[in-house]
Amino acid sequence: MLSLFSYVPFCLVALKSVTAQYLPNAQALTIKEIQHLYFDAATHGFFSAITPCTNYQDPTANAPNNALGMQTAAEWIRTAFHDFVTADIYTETGGLDASIGFETTRAENVGPAFNDALLFFSFFYNARVSMSDLIALGVVTAVGNCGGLLIPMKTGRLDATAAGPSGVPEPETGITATLNQFSNAGFNGGDTIALTACGHTMGGVHRNSFPQVVPASSVGPNNADGRVAFDETVAAFDIGTVNDYVHGTGAKGGPLVTTTNVTVQSDLRLYSSDNNATIKQLAQSSSYFEGQCQGVMQRMIETIPCCTPLSAPVDPTTTTNLQPAALYLSVNWKGTMTLSGFMRYIQVTGAAAPPASLIVTLINRAGKTTTTTATATKSSSDTGTGLWGPTRSYPFTLSFPATVGLSGISVSGQTFQLQDTMFVVPGMSNFSPTPPTFSTTSNLNTVSTYTVNMTVAYLTTAPPASLTATFSIPVPQTGTVSPTIDTSTTATLKKIGTTGPFVFYSAIISKSLSAKQVYGTSVDVAAPGQAAGVMFFKPFNPAA
Repeated sequence: MLSLFSYVPFCLVALKSVTAQYLPNAQALTIKEIQHLYFDAATHGFFSAITPCTNYQDPTANAPNNALGMQTAAEWIRTAFHDFVTADIYTETGGLDASIGFETTRAENVGPAFNDALLFFSFFYNARVSMSDLIALGVVTAVGNCGGLLIPMKTGRLDATAAGPSGVPEPETGITATLNQFSNAGFNGGDTIALTACGHTMGGVHRNSFPQVVPASSVGPNNADGRVAFDETVAAFDIGTVNDYVHGTGAKGGPLVTTTNVTVQSDLRLYSSDNNATIKQLAQSSSYFEGQCQGVMQRMIETIPCCTPLSAPVDPTTTTNLQPAALYLSVNWKGTMTLSGFMRYIQVTGAAAPPASLIVTLINRAGKTTTTTATATKSSSDTGTGLWGPTRSYPFTLSFPATVGLSGISVSGQTFQLQDTMFVVPGMSNFSPTPPTFSTTSNLNTVSTYTVNMTVAYLTTAPPASLTATFSIPVPQTGTVSPTIDTSTTATLKKIGTTGPFVFYSAIISKSLSAKQVYGTSVDVAAPGQAAGVMFFKPFNPAA
């Protein structure tokens, strides 16, 4: 149960309208959110649990605990594997859909890995990022951060609302049943061997979860969970496990090969099921192994229920490594508009070093390039390094009359579309109290009554009497540690005045929320009979 905390002194904090005005649709908003976690990982915290790759982020201690012999990166891969493998390609059901959260009490899903992973991911969950997308991103980041190739990351997965069928192969499962289960998920025998070998290049088997595999002697002062590693490079996504198995060196393929309990030698049965042909192929070179892993793991995270379209890969090398981010638009009573935010530059392989500055040019509401410009100078403090390379930010602010408006900006020969039809006005909006600093700990479980005073500017010649705001709030979900989105909270914004071509609408709403919910909350605002003009505005999370 969430505990209440005493209210902090009442204060008002300026909001930033992070409605991502330049994004044309809901899928693009999801991509933006994934980009933030993926490209800006060093500054946002998603990578904190797997940096270094030896790390175990203990959710019960809210901190790293590396005396247990556990490993978060390996847990993330295992979570995706167990979620995916009960897919049925013939009925087009199951796959990577976050149903694993409802299935953690099954014997086939023994161990803390799944709830560990889902609890950490839940801090980044919101109306635009599903838990199943976060599970997929967990695989991509664990593999890429720990030495493997970058797996293409697509978005748009939908979450299951109940448990799926059982059928995850266990150490005792016979080879025929194992291969049949993988075949139902669309993987043939060679695919199954490759995916298992790739998944078992990090981590190990734990005494506390699998006493039938691991002897009691494995438990020690710095290995309280009793892990026996798959190979000598437990934190590296590399060819080590395969080489050990093929050449009979080191750990010889890990405890599911070498255990004296023949019943649970599941990896040995699998690897030898084709007379070791596939595993020997995988051992031919590190580059071949990594390429095969990239392919089968991409297929794993893209095995999803029927009729869910995925986006193009989130990849700055195929789109652009220069993009606007954290934009917010404002207008005051005098009719002066400002557009603020920053340009994100990712120094991908082969790209030039980040320039010292960039020129941002306004494109007016009529679509004409103007002479209004701003110099965006490279920030010395806002830097990070994601999987694609170093990231640098270039803050800027453009000021212009409301009568001019905007439809985009031009930067370094690229045009980015924007809109000023409807937006939250930062200077006329605020919230209280200030939530605790964002962190993936139980500090965010504290609850308070948060008040949002929100003013929206609407560009219209036929203003309605009111606008409707619909809040999307992450709430607990029975049977899983994964949250779900509740949209039952709404507010009516009333007209309060005009400036130039804009009409202002405002409302005040209070809601009792945990700080964790606050950071995941977003709001859409719509005029009667129209689609939302403000989409996915995050009132309490201006940095995202």
